[in-house]
Amino acid sequence: MSLRLTLPQLVASLASAGMVAAGYTLVAPPGPQGAQGVAGVAGAQGPQGEAGVAGPTGPQGAVGPQGERGPMGPAGPSAAFKDASTAEYVFPGAGANEVSSLLALDVKAPSWGWVWVSGTGYCNVPSEGGATQYAVYLASAGDAPHDGSLPGAAFVRFPQGVSMVQVPFAVSRSFPVKAGKNTVHLNFQNFSGLAGYSCHANVAAFFTATKLQ
Repeated sequence: MSLRLTLPQLVASLASAGMVAAGYTLVAPPGPQGAQGVAGVAGAQGPQGEAGVAGPTGPQGAVGPQGERGPMGPAGPSAAFKDASTAEYVFPGAGANEVSSLLALDVKAPSWGWVWVSGTGYCNVPSEGGATQYAVYLASAGDAPHDGSLPGAAFVRFPQGVSMVQVPFAVSRSFPVKAGKNTVHLNFQNFSGLAGYSCHANVAAFFTATKLQ
């Protein structure tokens, strides 16, 4: 079967052949762009990449507005006191150099600080017998002896055959205290070992958080 060309096709073929033979190429204009194809299915997500280097710290932000002032707390005690008295006579021990506690006062301090303690009272002294020699003083323990250098102590001494029926005393001393329970004692030390003493006493303690400058 032979291919038959139409006259326009034949002319176009001869012209094209002639231009190719002469060294020319005839290029036809591009046709219109075709319609975009349908998007393909999305591929699987790839693995997460390594974290990048941390960036530099940004500048500090502006200071925010000051908040409202809170309510005032309760005022702490700047000073407080407590006292106690003997309900009846206390009879110190009769042993030579024996220490007896005439009265103990428990003080619950609100904080670390100081207490100023004073003790007053009197002791009845036997009018006969041996020599009278004793001391009344404040201490932090009920068995603490008088060592001769305690400040504010009352020291009483009469030779044998000379005495007073009733001898008053007034003693004072400051103690450092911790927050919570503390105990101070009003002690009696019987140096001569004379029997028959009887005493009444009062102790008052004043607390302060600081000493005067």
